[in-house]
Amino acid sequence: MYRTKNATISQKGAPSKRARTLNFRVQGLDQAGVPPELYYRYLVDLLQVPLSYRSKWPVMHRAMTRMLFPFILSLLFTFARGETSVYILAANLEQVITSSTLQWVSSYGLNDSMLDNGVVAAYQVIEDQENSPDENAIRKPVYVCRAKINSIWVSGQLRPKKKACIVSMYKTVSEYDRFEVLINVEGSARLSWAYRDKYNLNPQGAVTSGDGTLRTFVARRKAKSHDRRGSLTYFIGKFDPAENLGVFDVVDQNNNELRFEEGEILVETEPISYELKSIKFDRLRSRHLRKRNRLGQATLKNTETGVQRVDTVISYKYTHTLFWGKGHGLATGLNFTVHLTNGANLDCKWALSTTQEVVETKTIEKILEEGTAVNVTLWGNYTESEIPYTGSVSALYQDNERKDRLLSDNKREQLITDLVIEFGPVYYIHNNSHVPTTTTTTTTTTTTTTSKTTSTTHEATPIASPEVIMVENSKKRDDSSAKKHENNSMMSDGAANQDPLTLKKTEKTMPSSSARPFVDLVVLGAVSIIVRRVT
Repeated sequence: MYRTKNATISQKGAPSKRARTLNFRVQGLDQAGVPPELYYRYLVDLLQVPLSYRSKWPVMHRAMTRMLFPFILSLLFTFARGETSVYILAANLEQVITSSTLQWVSSYGLNDSMLDNGVVAAYQVIEDQENSPDENAIRKPVYVCRAKINSIWVSGQLRPKKKACIVSMYKTVSEYDRFEVLINVEGSARLSWAYRDKYNLNPQGAVTSGDGTLRTFVARRKAKSHDRRGSLTYFIGKFDPAENLGVFDVVDQNNNELRFEEGEILVETEPISYELKSIKFDRLRSRHLRKRNRLGQATLKNTETGVQRVDTVISYKYTHTLFWGKGHGLATGLNFTVHLTNGANLDCKWALSTTQEVVETKTIEKILEEGTAVNVTLWGNYTESEIPYTGSVSALYQDNERKDRLLSDNKREQLITDLVIEFGPVYYIHNNSHVPTTTTTTTTTTTTTTSKTTSTTHEATPIASPEVIMVENSKKRDDSSAKKHENNSMMSDGAANQDPLTLKKTEKTMPSSSARPFVDLVVLGAVSIIVRRVT
């Protein structure tokens, strides 16, 4: 397979040993502007032996073929396409520079829509003014074109309904089917025609026919139009500054070469800067490629007394890249100011990406209890975005003039987006144990439960007199026991008339059966002491 800059040619191989032909598949011929017959004419002659016979060739022969093939192919492209760059005169009036707004387009890829931006040098009368009242139907534009004569590019004219470029060289006027048309890319060029004679110098920005040893310029001369069919408003041709201090060779409507010492030269005025405003982004057709990155981490600690609001700052660094597009007839590297809708202004270079190291900070805060801490991590997406936009671009010139037009391209940017703060579990500083989290759980059941109610009554409850037990004989013990039961029943009757809450309180204050002997002994001792003191 053989690859070039604008086309790819692959060799499929011969179908049989008897076949002596090669099948080629040529891709990209339409974009390259090269007719397929040129490939078949030269490549078939060079590679007309099948692949099965290649092994019988001498090694040197095959090596030379591989070495010469790219060179021959490059010559084919040069011959078929020519040089598409347009050269204009530099500020020193000696060297030439490449124009960013003008372009030579081959006639093979030329169509009517591309001629809408063709450079018009004159108009030709198609119908007589008396027969057609519509002036637009009478006059048709005549475009600037060029053709190569003996390896020299010569500028000429492309008339309406003509498929050939009319040029003059050595006092001979010829029509060439292979030619190139001068195109104003998206109407971005500021063109004018400057007066020139043998006493003036070539103006800065003069458009040349081509860069070579014999440098000529695109020129025209005003004609005395009589508004008859076929007449031209200007005679178009070339200006040769090396001949007799400058000579204009132009062609009239009758294809006659005319020579003058004065005329006009096509001049392009270059801007000094650009401005982009009234931007509208088409976010529905935007594309984003995100990559998650950890930007930083920190620890929040509350070493003060009580609940406190603790904050910290995490700094992160990344490479920010911004690119607004290229081409569209704008000069590469020229100052490009973008006016955003929020009032901010960005200073960029057209067709060059703006790259800078950005350091940003993020403030993080959290309410922590006394003696606790928490670890925090900052995450973000390093996003590569591509967003189509439409805006109004203005070209600013040295004479304070400006040229406005619409611009549509894609904004490409790389930056950090979608910041996320991730908190870890809160822990105690002294032992690094996690702080328990209080949760509230609500449970619904259908069973009947009995709740124990604690009394909050503060009324005084009478204390029963201590019980005295006599241990003389069993009869007295029985009488005492009966009296005890009687007293208990009386207390029960009295307690029944009391408030339920007070009753609960009384029941709660009564000593248990296991502690009753000890209480009786204590009470008996206390009574004996009181009796002694009384007696």
